[in-house]
Amino acid sequence: MSYRAGITGTVAAVLRVEPTEPCIVCDDCGLRRTVYSQRGIGAPAAWFLDRKAAPGWSVWHKDGVRLDWCPACKARRKEAK
Repeated sequence: MSYRAGITGTVAAVLRVEPTEPCIVCDDCGLRRTVYSQRGIGAPAAWFLDRKAAPGWSVWHKDGVRLDWCPACKARRKEAK
């Protein structure tokens, strides 16, 4: 899984990157999804803490590596079969 830690505006400016909240990233298209239970507020969602797929997403394991797929990539992979 591609996990990105949250980066505040000040730190992002110093590092010259885009500020972001903690998120997972689709390992195919790069779509980001927050891990907060409510956007920008509180603790991570239960699915994240339980190491499960985000609602609508798929988790695949390949050679010991976890891959997360967003709903669009999940559907595209299903059609390709």
